[in-house]
Order: sequence, then structure tokens, then C-alpha cells
Amino acid sequence: MAQTTRVLILGKGGFGTQLAEMLVQSGQYAGAFFLDDNASGCAGTMAELTRADLLEACPDAFAAVGNNSFRRQLLDRLAAAGYRLPVFVHPAAVVMPSAVLGPGTVVLPFCFVGARVRTGQGCILNAGAILDHDAVLGDAVHAAPGAIIKAGAAVEACTKVESGQLIRSPWDKP
Repeated sequence: MAQTTRVLILGKGGFGTQLAEMLVQSGQYAGAFFLDDNASGCAGTMAELTRADLLEACPDAFAAVGNNSFRRQLLDRLAAAGYRLPVFVHPAAVVMPSAVLGPGTVVLPFCFVGARVRTGQGCILNAGAILDHDAVLGDAVHAAPGAIIKAGAAVEACTKVESGQLIRSPWDKP
């Protein structure tokens, strides 16, 4: 049976467009509607996320904006409006069964999420990022491509771990 459900994505920049393509390619959704204040070809602006027609057409939603604090706010607004905030794990990512990913978290290709990792809501675990066992991420953390978060490390909410950046285990000596 062909998938007919669409997904709502807040933000039609590079990440939002890429996320929409991955979600559709995964077979989970037939297509995506975007809300964006500055892009053309969208179903509306961010202020319109409470529209009943959008919620009916797109019960699932993702916030795909790079500003971590703003993404966190958008996720709160989506949840309050009644949208589901699913987790998306790309088939080329590896997530250990004991890891717990918060609502609205996105795990991109070639990311590794180790045993007992915990993330808050709305994290972006980008391509090639490594989260070793027992790492804990707050809400709306972005682990950029190639970021490394070592075992037991904690990352505060709304932090961006840059490409190539290493967050050490609490027992590591600098």
C-alpha cells in the first residue's frame, strides 16, 4: 500500500530540504509541507503552525532550523498544537537498542549512537557524528558532521558541537 501521509517541516533551508528528502525516501511519508517565513513554495509561515488543515494533513512534524534555541521553541509550539514529534533514524545510522532518543530527534547517515546514550528533544545528530556510550545530551543539541562526544560526557541544552570538535569524558585529562 502506498504511503499517503505527509509530514510538516518547519524550515525550508538546506537542513529542512534534506530532511524532507530523507523522510520521503525512507517510505515513511508521501511528501512534506513546509512552513518558513523566508522561503518560497511553502504552505505558510511559522506563525501558521496551528492551522487545523495542516494538523489534519500532517500529524507528524519536525523543526528543521539550525538555531538550537529557536528549534527548541518551535518544538514546544508544535507539541502544544497537538503534533506528534517522532524520532527519525536514517537506515545508514547505527543506534544501540539501549539508547533513548528524545522526541523530534533526527539521526543522519553514518552517525553512531552508543549504548545508554540519552538525548533531549529535538537533537540533530548529523552525518558521521559519534556519541559514545552513556553520553547525555540536553534538548536541541546539534552534533555537527564528524563531532565526537566521548563516553559519559554531558552536553548542555542548545549547544552546537562543531565538526571535528571533541567533547571529553568526565574522567579524561585535558
